[in-house]
Amino acid sequence: MHFFSKLTLRMFLLSLPLWLAGCAHFQDQSLGLPGLVNVDCQSVDRPPVILIHGTFANTRRAFSSLAPVLKRQGYCLYAMNYGSRGMFGLNGMAEIDTSVDQLSQFTDGVLRNTGAGKVILVGHSQGGLIAFLMARRPEFEGKIDRIVAVAPSLRGTTRVPADFNSEHCPACAEQGANSEFMARVHSEKMDSEGVKALIIATKQDEVVTPVSSQFLQEPEVTNVLLQDEFPNVRASHSGLMHVPEAVALIKNYLSSTDDKAKFDEAGRKP
Repeated sequence: MHFFSKLTLRMFLLSLPLWLAGCAHFQDQSLGLPGLVNVDCQSVDRPPVILIHGTFANTRRAFSSLAPVLKRQGYCLYAMNYGSRGMFGLNGMAEIDTSVDQLSQFTDGVLRNTGAGKVILVGHSQGGLIAFLMARRPEFEGKIDRIVAVAPSLRGTTRVPADFNSEHCPACAEQGANSEFMARVHSEKMDSEGVKALIIATKQDEVVTPVSSQFLQEPEVTNVLLQDEFPNVRASHSGLMHVPEAVALIKNYLSSTDDKAKFDEAGRKP
């Protein structure tokens, strides 16, 4: 056999298990966090949680701190690494609409397989933006319990030049603050009627700028700047997913009944 043909065959055989795993969402999608996708998870009193990572990231990197905490609380967790470009591409790089389609289909599968009436969406960075875009879709009306968005690129970022264009990372260009995509997104209300949301941001975010652009001034959205509650805590854009104070805010918000973040486990009175 020709050397190139042997090499091609070997690459195909090596990638086959990954390809097969991707075709079976609910068989083996631990994504580096053993047990992350709870195939046999049963939780009658809590909606399943869909975890959505950000640009260039993956589920393991984004949720290695939060996922174990939510699992201990009894939540059934589901996730996929979305938006890759090419065989060896990083995640979260594809057109955002394509990624929303991909995650919508995945979430549809979670609803069908679990029999749940609603899901919770937890997204970081681009994942937070995608969560709000999913909730706006007609097919998810009444099916989103609530959203948690951590350092979300809801209005893009000024770090992306206005004339930036990248065929390798369309999502990067679309997340420019002045992109046509962002103008289209904000031509209508961001938060869907009846969907409550928590947004958490950090002063030290140098990726999604300005930090104030991460917040939504809409009736059912709770905005929390981490340093307003914990002045001495520093957290970067990615680090915000891993500081104990932010993890506690998310956990307490999801378990609260008054739709406001509670801070008891972070050292504050509820």
